[in-house]
Amino acid sequence: MVLFERNIKVRFAHTDAAGIMFYPRYFGLVNDVVEDWFGDGLGFDFKHLHIDEKRAVPTVHIKADFFRPSFMHDMLTFTLALTKVGTSSISIVVRANFEKDGQTEERLKVSMILAHMDMATGKSLPWPDDMRAAFNTYLPATGENP
Repeated sequence: MVLFERNIKVRFAHTDAAGIMFYPRYFGLVNDVVEDWFGDGLGFDFKHLHIDEKRAVPTVHIKADFFRPSFMHDMLTFTLALTKVGTSSISIVVRANFEKDGQTEERLKVSMILAHMDMATGKSLPWPDDMRAAFNTYLPATGENP
């Protein structure tokens, strides 16, 4: 299975008064990872997709599990796994892990469904063939569990 990966440092702006990462900031970082995956991983930059093509990929479902707190200056490894491609939606899982003393601590797991839509009409669109081909690179082999 091919995973998309980004390392992101927890900054002061991500934390609350206790120095712990404030949970809504995770959602902003997850969105950044999704945007990077579309641009760098799939070759479909959000500017081109949203501004030029007038197509969007809004989140239509999200579930988050928070396992351990993250703190300022932690370096988190975010991984994105594609789990399913539908006619006009995809399912992905984004995880954030922290490496310490050779051990991996899972901090966050987000399961999401993104839809493909026409921004002018607000209606769903089938994924075009070139995007489907790009998605295929990231689909797990039969029996693999992301």
